[in-house]
Amino acid sequence: MARPLDAILTFHSIDDSGGLLSYPERELARLLDGLLEEGVAIVPLARLLESPPAARPRVALTFDDGSKTVRSAALPLLEARALPFTLFVVTDFVGRDNGWPSQRKGIARMPLLDWSELGELRDAGAEIGSHSASHAALRGLAEADWTRELADSKKRLEDRLGVAATSFAYPYGIHDDEAERRVAASFARAVTTRFAYVQGGEPPRRLPRLESHYLQPASRWRPLFGRRARAAIRLRAVARAIRGGRYGA
Repeated sequence: MARPLDAILTFHSIDDSGGLLSYPERELARLLDGLLEEGVAIVPLARLLESPPAARPRVALTFDDGSKTVRSAALPLLEARALPFTLFVVTDFVGRDNGWPSQRKGIARMPLLDWSELGELRDAGAEIGSHSASHAALRGLAEADWTRELADSKKRLEDRLGVAATSFAYPYGIHDDEAERRVAASFARAVTTRFAYVQGGEPPRRLPRLESHYLQPASRWRPLFGRRARAAIRLRAVARAIRGGRYGA
């Protein structure tokens, strides 16, 4: 019997602005309820790497950057359904906004959670992982910058929140062999922006994700692991590869 597919979903801000990093609150509710009705297991990120594989599809929910809307809009929906999730934080910008030096033009400014609010999410059961210190692309950095973006961001999360930070999200999805090697020194797993299901056997620091911006409206993607959705995701992945673009997460 073929191994069931799994998936990691990526969200940023949960709002109705229609921006590239936005996903509507009502659509998130529909998406979550649809997954549960399909019998999908929504699990912590680390569970996707467990062996032997599960008998049914699994989904892990991840939120990049640390938008305040994760607390105000997403958390009530997740808590009402008792669902786990992972939040990837840019540690130098906690309590600020997403105006990091490498931010792409046209991306709306988004207020970010402060340390107290991150503590509330931790207490609600969220896994808090690193999205680097300054959201810098991890390529060709000086030694001191590698340390600051990876090991120092991990230590800051652990010191401020009192929990182990074991997961990492590559800024902009940019990673090469050197980045993976350095990430491996500090983190057990890392996620990319490669638009694909998790099929099993992927390196634990090169996990693909499905960007939720493309999964709208939620009703068009039901069932998420059905034939129609699989075909559409393959086509989207090919189109993204041809453009050579990354999503700016």
